[in-house]
Amino acid sequence: MLRLMQDGEIIVPLRTTASRLVLILLVVVPGVLLGFQVMRIALAAGFGSALDVPDLRHAIALDPDSADYDHRLGLVYAYSFDQADLPDAVRYLRRATKLNPLKAQYWSDLAEVCDTINDSACTDHALQRALMLGPATPRFEWKAANHYLETGQTAEALDHFRRLLTLDESYAQPVFQLCLRVVDNPQTILQDVMPAGTQTCLKLACLGAASAQGRIDFADQLWKQVSSEGVAFKFADVRPYMENLFAAGDIQQAALVWRQLEHDGVIPGGTGGSAQNLVYNGQFAHTPLGTGFDWRTDNIPYVETDFNDSSAYRGPHCLRVDYSAGRNLESEPVYEFVPVTVGQAYRLRAEVRSEEITSDSGPRLRVMDPECPSCLNASTQTTVGTTNWHELTLDFAAGAHTRVVRLSVWRARSWTFPMEISGSFWLDDVSITRLNMGPRETASTN
Repeated sequence: MLRLMQDGEIIVPLRTTASRLVLILLVVVPGVLLGFQVMRIALAAGFGSALDVPDLRHAIALDPDSADYDHRLGLVYAYSFDQADLPDAVRYLRRATKLNPLKAQYWSDLAEVCDTINDSACTDHALQRALMLGPATPRFEWKAANHYLETGQTAEALDHFRRLLTLDESYAQPVFQLCLRVVDNPQTILQDVMPAGTQTCLKLACLGAASAQGRIDFADQLWKQVSSEGVAFKFADVRPYMENLFAAGDIQQAALVWRQLEHDGVIPGGTGGSAQNLVYNGQFAHTPLGTGFDWRTDNIPYVETDFNDSSAYRGPHCLRVDYSAGRNLESEPVYEFVPVTVGQAYRLRAEVRSEEITSDSGPRLRVMDPECPSCLNASTQTTVGTTNWHELTLDFAAGAHTRVVRLSVWRARSWTFPMEISGSFWLDDVSITRLNMGPRETASTN
């Protein structure tokens, strides 16, 4: 018989067998069942943490209502090298979506595997569910756009690419690369892929992708838009376009873009205070950009370069080249492209000095037409031994088809003893200016 105490506590006397059975049924049995349930779920979790088919099957048997184990087993069947089984992958991924139809990732993974086996109906349905459950998830938009592109549904693909760029601009490069391969008319990309109120960075990404694929006219059109908007951007954003212009041989457009970048302050002004000087950064006022019309370097064994040497002829910095290992190798560690006018005569001037240059063939300055070396290949006198700052000059004329010259620090192999070169060479205050006369007869053409 139950007794109610004054404090509300119920006391169950255990004087009869029936009372003990009631207690067991009410307290002990549920506790035991709960313990088994906890143990079962714990065991399932242990098996389910593996990436092995038998273990995952054990996890599903122990906890058949957990969608996570079916999802994981579906992924193992889809992507494992030694356990792959695409039909089973689809079956288990479908089961995961039935057990938990509100998880967008399950639908997205199902769509990807269905796409692999060319089940378009399954892919379409799963993608729609994933997008509905995760409407602001960039990777879902990316998957959808690629699926529609591959299945010839171009309009739908472009629409999803536009939504993707609205959500995440970091996808810009791959989006534009894909679209430019598929869409014949670049204007379609501007109208259907570029989000409304497109930012400058997206146009620059499209600019780089278009120029990389040889669509220079479209890239130039985008550049006109970007440069006229007056919006600040970094040189890194336009660097791919500049490099692609060089690769395409469009030196004239590259020069126009370079001058615009200087004018807008995107890159430092590089004429050293002289509008007549065609050499950019000729006084090494800033660390070279390594592209465009600034100084570039090649990784040459046993030759080291330093653009920030403080022992300058003029200004805070100059270039220093160290030949460190005593080898008889031809080298051209530093060079710059300089745009010129066809048939025009020019004068190259520079200040140089040296220290313990051992070879009779020391460093010199060379001017060459990179597109036609036989048309123009001239160099200054060599610098050997130890010398103070002194001027080197060279007069030359651009050839009938020369649009750009390669100005470089060049060392030719020696054919007389001592042939190996070691020592240091300094360069500063480099300029190329127009001449009103023809090239001097003393210009060498090695």
